[in-house]
Amino acid sequence: MQDWKMIFESNQLSTASIVTGVLNENGIPAKAMDKIDSAFVFMGKVEVFVPADMYNKAVEILKTIELDTLKP
Repeated sequence: MQDWKMIFESNQLSTASIVTGVLNENGIPAKAMDKIDSAFVFMGKVEVFVPADMYNKAVEILKTIELDTLKP
């Protein structure tokens, strides 16, 4: 995913899906990459990526839903 930047990560697929949905609804293409181990579902993370040129706008949108796990 060249020119995409990770903006959020969670160990819960549902939370990452909500973040992806909020970003998409606000016109920012977002993709979730599931890195949770299928055999050990308690291991791994789901990472959400946005285009690098839209990162700052995405951060502002996520601040409105009060997520405190944004990546700097």
